[in-house]
Amino acid sequence: MTPTPAPQPPNPAVSPPVGLPPLTIIRTETVLSRLPIHNLAKKGRVHIQITQKDAAGDLILRWEVSYNDRYGQPRQLAYKLDTLIINRHIEACGRPLPKILKLGSLRAIATVLGFPTAHTNHLKHALLQNAFAAITAKLRYRAIDGTEHTLEAGFTRYSVVFTGERLPDGSTADAVYLLLNEPYWEVLNHAPTRPLDYDYLKALAPAAQRCYEIISYKLFAALKYGHPQATLLYSEYCTFSAQQRYQDYEHIKKQMYKVHKPHVASGYLESVRYEATTDAEGHPDWLMTYVPGPKAHAAYAAFNTRPRRRAARPAAGPPPARPAAAPALPRALPAAGGIAAPSSPADDTLTAQAQALVQDFHQRFHGTPDVVPSAKELTQARTLLTRHGLEQARYLVDFSVTAAQETAYRPQTFGGILQYTARARADYAQAQERAAAEERARAERRRAQADEHRRRQYEDERAARLAQLRATTPPDVLAAIEQAAATQFDRDHTSPFGRDLLRRYAIDDAVAAHFQLPSWAEWPAAQAQG
Repeated sequence: MTPTPAPQPPNPAVSPPVGLPPLTIIRTETVLSRLPIHNLAKKGRVHIQITQKDAAGDLILRWEVSYNDRYGQPRQLAYKLDTLIINRHIEACGRPLPKILKLGSLRAIATVLGFPTAHTNHLKHALLQNAFAAITAKLRYRAIDGTEHTLEAGFTRYSVVFTGERLPDGSTADAVYLLLNEPYWEVLNHAPTRPLDYDYLKALAPAAQRCYEIISYKLFAALKYGHPQATLLYSEYCTFSAQQRYQDYEHIKKQMYKVHKPHVASGYLESVRYEATTDAEGHPDWLMTYVPGPKAHAAYAAFNTRPRRRAARPAAGPPPARPAAAPALPRALPAAGGIAAPSSPADDTLTAQAQALVQDFHQRFHGTPDVVPSAKELTQARTLLTRHGLEQARYLVDFSVTAAQETAYRPQTFGGILQYTARARADYAQAQERAAAEERARAERRRAQADEHRRRQYEDERAARLAQLRATTPPDVLAAIEQAAATQFDRDHTSPFGRDLLRRYAIDDAVAAHFQLPSWAEWPAAQAQG
């Protein structure tokens, strides 16, 4: 049996700015780690099934996890084993990975986790929960070398061999071993990795740790491109954390407060705020806005200690402005006679927009706004603008910045982002629908507020008029009106609940009707007549 390297500390500690502890970095793959496997709730079951389609209705992601009834759903301990023990061994082995990993004894694993060594049977059970979690997946990802890979399979990630059991070569296991199954091994060998703070991972409770893994993608991108904040939809968080999704703010606030609290306390987040919105199906949703704190800035700086070919962007401030459109390049070479073909104002505008779009790409990805676009890039940009318009073309560049960062993809030419067109258009359509839904909700709130204001105005005016009538009406006439109303009410209403209040309303209505005061339905017309 070929031995695997013993896991070393994930990375040497890197010193952040003064006042913050050093960071111990671990690098994990960016494809499967984004998708949920574990049930992090202490009780109850979760059903993990994610399906996403592009604008054309084609399936771009399917992810479903099923569990073995004998061992149950992998929960918090299984999650810590995967993220703190197994990922550490995977990183220590380098690439290409061996197919057999030696984890060490159960007691040694328990010691690393700070778990009671007297209860290693719980560790064994959690490892089996992980091993028997079956995944059905269909997805694409960009590999380290820039090539596109497809994962479409039903599989489990690994098998477990415990001390004293037989290994594939016939020898007896002297520790706990993992046998990596082919689809999982393939992804681990080719997927890009991203850095995380290992000590911070260990210190967090499972739900807060999963939140860190999810929002770190967003914060990393925001800091990289100089954005002051990052956003994440509550529905997206619930999908990728396998957490229960609530429909009302009070439950959401209570749920997310517990998850965000350690990140705010540690300085990883400076603040979190919520904005009501709706999802693509019109269901209530909330946009969570995160302002990175000093710990996030320090982590980003530590994760990017290697020299860069260009100056880094500032860690805060507004997004960089789009480059101004340079004078339009000639749209065609001169004809055979040496005279350039005439261009229309519309053509000149399209060419100027195409040039600005390509320069925007180079500014956003490479920090070089003054690049002269190649003829091929201009043709690609003109085609994109003609088919989808300026707004969607600009959205493609914005979308690509985030999408490419998530897989460490660095396209060198404008054509490199065209692969994101379908996803960007689908995201754009969803964003437009969300914006439209938000506007409809705002309009509805404005109408409701206006109605409420008019209703209060009507009630105030009616109360004042009734008071005036009671003061000026002869007492015997007023008493007769009120007595008749009270008698009628007593005949029609025998329930004791709210009786005094309803009786008073009935008497007011009788007085108003006697003196022909306008009803709520008649009041707007009466107002218009003066």
